[in-house]
Amino acid sequence: MSSPNDAPRELLPRLPGLAQRWRAGEIDAAVFAALYFLHWQMATHGRQFASRRNKGDPRPDANEWLSVMETAKGKGLREHLLAWLGRYQFRGVIDNVPVALLQWLRGAWPLILREDIPEPLEVLRMQARGCRAVTILTEYPRLCQPVLNKPDAFVFFRHDLEHAWKFFHSPVLRDGQCAFFTALEKAFDRGVFAPYLGDPGFTGKFHYLMSDMNTHPEHSRQYLRAILVEFYLRREQKRLKQPLSAVAEEKMDEVMRAVAVPAPQQACA
Repeated sequence: MSSPNDAPRELLPRLPGLAQRWRAGEIDAAVFAALYFLHWQMATHGRQFASRRNKGDPRPDANEWLSVMETAKGKGLREHLLAWLGRYQFRGVIDNVPVALLQWLRGAWPLILREDIPEPLEVLRMQARGCRAVTILTEYPRLCQPVLNKPDAFVFFRHDLEHAWKFFHSPVLRDGQCAFFTALEKAFDRGVFAPYLGDPGFTGKFHYLMSDMNTHPEHSRQYLRAILVEFYLRREQKRLKQPLSAVAEEKMDEVMRAVAVPAPQQACA
């Protein structure tokens, strides 16, 4: 890699080849994700892509790491990736991202690699079963263009890993989220939300709740109630602080009962 400015031209066109190695079974999904992360990181920041946490470790050398990534295989490659992700900091990246990659490489977190963007309902069903998706786009130059509300495929990929950390880092919180998403999925399948989904203002926020909100389940319930209040305020043409009708209050209570989580919460299988 001759200079940081040359890095994008040299590295990003290699990503479709990494995807081919994964599809052919040469590398598994977690290794593919770690390689994808490091290629993008070097392409974005050049020689300044990482820094050591411990002065006893060698300074990160992009050319040396790339050579290892191209020649190492199997267990040896995985060990290098585990060491790098665990012992180095990565410029412009919060620590949750390499932590999620480490846990994926260790087989501790059941992440699902996707080459497309799953629909909100797909994400809901995965989360109800204790999984999260991570989208990796490798078509060049498409990967350099915006992906939904993110500026490029790398930012979208990191966002998925940040959500993976929020979902899995605490077993107690994970179990609570699983229980809430299971209740939400069952309510959806019973048609509880059918009267609301024709309203664009509700639907967009409901999709966010289903697929892009990893927090304490009580916060998720409060968010759901808030978007139901907004729905009925619009329907009844009322201002924010005006009281809703008794009928609206009862309808909201019915929805909230439908997504109630039994106590004690059951861990997801």
